[in-house]
Amino acid sequence: MDSTLRMLAVVAVAATALVAQTSSDRVVGFQDRYAELAWLYRPPVDGERCVQFSSYDRRSDAGDADAAKWYANNDRGNYLRVIERDGKTEHVMVDVAGPGCLARLWSANPKGMLFFDVDGQRIWSVDFAELCRGGLAAAPEPLAGMYARGGNLYLPVTFQDHLRVSSDQGDLYYLADIALLPPGEEVAKFSVEVAAAEALARTLTRGRGGTRIGVTKRATDVQCSTKSGAAPAQVDAGRVLESFSVEVRCPSGQAGALGEVLRNVVLAIRCGKEETVRVPLCDFFAGGTGWTAWSGYLMGIEPDGGAYCHWPMPMPSGGQVELRVVGPMRGVEVSLSGHTKPLDQGLGEPLLFRANYHQVKQQATRPFSDHVVLAASGRGRFVGCSLLVRNPSRIWWGEGDEKFYVDGEAFPSWFGTGTEDYFGYAWCDPTPFAAPLHAQVQCDGPMNFGFTQLHRSHMLDCVPFQESFRFDLERWHWVPDIKVDYATVAYWYGAAGATSGLPELPAPEDRQPKPLPVIEQFVATGAVEGESLEVLSCSGGTHEVQDLTIFERVFSRDAHRWWRDGEVGDALVLGLPVAAAGRYKVTLAMVRADDFGVVQVSINNKNLGAPFDGFARRVSSSGPFVAGVIDLALGVHDLRLELVGKNQDAKERMMVGLDYVVLEKL
Repeated sequence: MDSTLRMLAVVAVAATALVAQTSSDRVVGFQDRYAELAWLYRPPVDGERCVQFSSYDRRSDAGDADAAKWYANNDRGNYLRVIERDGKTEHVMVDVAGPGCLARLWSANPKGMLFFDVDGQRIWSVDFAELCRGGLAAAPEPLAGMYARGGNLYLPVTFQDHLRVSSDQGDLYYLADIALLPPGEEVAKFSVEVAAAEALARTLTRGRGGTRIGVTKRATDVQCSTKSGAAPAQVDAGRVLESFSVEVRCPSGQAGALGEVLRNVVLAIRCGKEETVRVPLCDFFAGGTGWTAWSGYLMGIEPDGGAYCHWPMPMPSGGQVELRVVGPMRGVEVSLSGHTKPLDQGLGEPLLFRANYHQVKQQATRPFSDHVVLAASGRGRFVGCSLLVRNPSRIWWGEGDEKFYVDGEAFPSWFGTGTEDYFGYAWCDPTPFAAPLHAQVQCDGPMNFGFTQLHRSHMLDCVPFQESFRFDLERWHWVPDIKVDYATVAYWYGAAGATSGLPELPAPEDRQPKPLPVIEQFVATGAVEGESLEVLSCSGGTHEVQDLTIFERVFSRDAHRWWRDGEVGDALVLGLPVAAAGRYKVTLAMVRADDFGVVQVSINNKNLGAPFDGFARRVSSSGPFVAGVIDLALGVHDLRLELVGKNQDAKERMMVGLDYVVLEKL
């Protein structure tokens, strides 16, 4: 963006910003909810909702009647409608009646201009990419930021009567979460206040770890441990467990086993007669396979192995907290210290904090199916999710959309665009990150092979429900014939007697992650590698050796000779060495993808068979195929790859990839 446009964007932002502070108890100031967490356990009132607008594939309206449509994956460039304003086209992403608040906005490809119309007035026109980078004064990090290629905005944009968000771009991926209040409620006006934005940003980043949300050194009144004979910690009636921390003492040489050991410790919390939390400790804190350090706003794991949690847990009838040992500890000791405060009796009967674990192992990737994160009955609020995935393939596993059904909805009021989108990143990016409200704690690689641990906290976009809530997460893997493992923790608040609808914890030995397969490098027998051949000439485009380790190990030595951006009639000529004169059967292996062209292969200007069509829906190998038989003399021969066209379903680039050549003397 040039300096003039940048100045205009800054001016536009300076004309709009955060939710203003208010002294009126009748006015809802959404920004206050980040620091004053008691509202999370207040029962939702009639008319309180949280809905999502997204670019999900509209073919999914077919529902369960057509599985191919229900799991459709064209999640880009779908809008509510297209409008004309001042002679220019705008694509409407959000159109909703208030009162309420835009709680979260995400995009995988933020670009162009974004327009906010609040209560009938255009109050903000801003460069979308600039906004998502967190570089604007009214939306600094971490209210906005790019995380592993995903653009996120957590700036609360309030509206009293109506909100419309639109873009001048027609091909965006987007998610927008909208918190709605009952009609008649008054919200604090969205107004310019850079200082307020900075204050909210400080709230979200205040004091990493155990000092978050102003928790410094407080007297602990809840203590328990894994020591033999240690009793559960008791919490008096009428108190709120406001925060707790966990300390892990690990003998020398056992740090690498912490993930396994801490799955042998169950965090069990009882409120009155209900055990509302029963989750392996490592999974509760989204520790991945090795108790990986990460820092979020409400929970996280410190580099020294300690952990913290600031979800408020009211206990009107009293309760207890226990670190329940269910397997070998290998000398590791765990202790928990918590702080309570009086429960405000004026709030009525509070919702109880709940966390539920659900694990499914060796789930086939076809037919498509959903992983049930939560199937709650009763009144409550959904406030977050952690996910651990075991992917035995180097191909992407996370195309699956989140689907939220509230109070028996036939069609979900949340329909997402992909698992990584829900967790705030994009494009399968394996880079770990930790933002205040979302994190990719672990991703083994290469690409997304191995274990991936993710976390998401819902704050302003928590989902209230009166009778029921169901969270289905599509299992959508590009490889149709493998098996994956999913383990999730749902964090939620529910009224007394509410149920999760999930099975009991599996046996301790069953919830340990299954070892990953060893993927050996594939080397084609007797092959001449395409990437090793000398380039004799290239009439158009560019060529290079491309590393293919991010894909399945079906490519010899994990590389190929990659030619791209040529046109029909262009040719790449490679030097093919022949060690002895004779008659040879020529076997080739080529790379295929959705932007690869049709190529005629020849040696010394003699065509070998029909043209090869390199089109495929995903990156894959052609496998070895016999191209032809030819007489060859001793020496180096011209192996010519000529572009002759493209498949009608292929993209325009017409790339070519030669994996290897095998010459078999007849």
